[in-house]
Amino acid sequence: MPALPRHDQKVLGQFIGKQPGGVGGNVACAASRLGLRTGLVSWVGDDAEGKLVLDDLRRFGVDVNHVTVGPNTSTNFTTVLLDPSGEKAIIVVPTTFETLILDPPLAAFLSNTRLVYSTAYDPDQLERTARIVHATGGLMSTDVEPVAGLQDETLRRVLSLVDIVFFDADALDTDHYEQVAQEVRTAGPELVVVTCGVQGALACNAQGVIYCPAFKVPVVDTTGAGDCFTAAFLTAYLRQFPLKQSLLYAHAAAALSIQGYGARGALPTDAQVHDFLTAHEVT
Repeated sequence: MPALPRHDQKVLGQFIGKQPGGVGGNVACAASRLGLRTGLVSWVGDDAEGKLVLDDLRRFGVDVNHVTVGPNTSTNFTTVLLDPSGEKAIIVVPTTFETLILDPPLAAFLSNTRLVYSTAYDPDQLERTARIVHATGGLMSTDVEPVAGLQDETLRRVLSLVDIVFFDADALDTDHYEQVAQEVRTAGPELVVVTCGVQGALACNAQGVIYCPAFKVPVVDTTGAGDCFTAAFLTAYLRQFPLKQSLLYAHAAAALSIQGYGARGALPTDAQVHDFLTAHEVT
């Protein structure tokens, strides 16, 4: 659309398409594209949209054996609005939510993972999952999104359960990101990453804080860029890249991802990320 609508305003838009998405699915697809073995634990409806989601996960090589198909339910969806800059505004429409049943097959699946990335909408579910993952030496990671509504004690509880946490700078009521990242670490995570959009990102661990600017590239659609960044950073972290290199790798992957429509329309391979970094004289 020519501009995002204001209050009580009507604008004429152009339909781009119906495409699969979802934070967990986007992260799994991006990490798979970068060379990791990934799987998704979630649920979809038994509608056409649910089939679209499952087909696309399989296209990216994501294990969907633990994705539940709910009978007579509609798959969760979002409406994404784009202006000419490629920046998005997202309306999340949850239509179904199920409680994760950690039966023996799922517990065994989670026990065999090196890292589990989870949303933080359900702290009880996150705690049950973290208990299983940590018991076998795996890592837990999450994003703290404003839409999750985590406050005070609930936020502290979530932070105590994860090893790596991502914050969007817009979710922090301050410009002192380094200070906040260091304070968050005291709540439990060994690594805190704060993403600042076009300004870049910073990461904080026991050794201190490292800042890395983002790359400037032509923007088509920023939808899913944060999910791609998360997947790429975690991929680099699992490959034991130095912290600065992990940030650069994630920025490069995100920069490539925003040059196509949709959350998964331009997800890069590992080779494409390294070629991008070489072309931008980053080694």
